[in-house]
Amino acid sequence: MRVSYRRLMEVLRFLLLFVTCTLLSYGIISFLSHAFLPSNPYHVPDGEAVKVVKLIHSSEPQDWEGYLTRLQLFYVTGE
Repeated sequence: MRVSYRRLMEVLRFLLLFVTCTLLSYGIISFLSHAFLPSNPYHVPDGEAVKVVKLIHSSEPQDWEGYLTRLQLFYVTGE
């Protein structure tokens, strides 16, 4: 089985074009992700930000009725 020179050049040209387009696409996506996404999404916010989560310490008494009410509300409304 002989492979012609022309067919080999077509395959190599296709592979070169495919690799080039893949690397170009990766570069564009990487650039856009660095341009639009924050570098550190978990940094301490500036301005008048309000802390949303209240940490529960184990030494404090826990209100289980409040938890059950919130859980029922979550199951009913999905919020």
